[in-house]
Amino acid sequence: MIYIINGPSGTGKTIVGEYLKTKGIRELISHTTRKPRIGEVDGISYHFVSEEVFEKTDKVEESVYAGNRYGVSKGEVIEKIHGGDVYAVTDINGIKAFKKTFGNRVKVIYVGSTPRFLRKRMILRGDSKESIRRRIATYRNSKEMKNAKYADFIVENNSSIRKLYWKIDHILRRKGKSQEKRHQLKI
Repeated sequence: MIYIINGPSGTGKTIVGEYLKTKGIRELISHTTRKPRIGEVDGISYHFVSEEVFEKTDKVEESVYAGNRYGVSKGEVIEKIHGGDVYAVTDINGIKAFKKTFGNRVKVIYVGSTPRFLRKRMILRGDSKESIRRRIATYRNSKEMKNAKYADFIVENNSSIRKLYWKIDHILRRKGKSQEKRHQLKI
């Protein structure tokens, strides 16, 4: 199974990904033309490559952010999927590209939240008031909330991390069962 995690900034996509790792689900590592930041490791944080290498890489999806190119290679997916389930965090274009390439092997987990809980989480992690204001405004003006319609599972992250983990466990238990209907998990 290929799990794609999607949702607006600050909703907990990274937390979901980290939890999936604890369940033995491996992350698909993106290629990027961006230079590594302090503490980032090639092959773990990203595959840091030149423009030329990026251009030659056969990718499932790609995007440009802040002048840098990002994309998940088909080789990365094929290599890791043979070892079990995998996940990636992507935007709507990535969702469409993964579904086009891998069809029903792809399940999308949309992580949502309310502005109230987003603000609370950002305060707890020490974000500045200006950063919080800007991110909440972006959240409200963003079209990312509409991406929930592409999801197989909708997880509202408006509570404790324990409840978020419970919701993800519920999704993982459903893996082998019919998933014809969307499953909205709200607690």
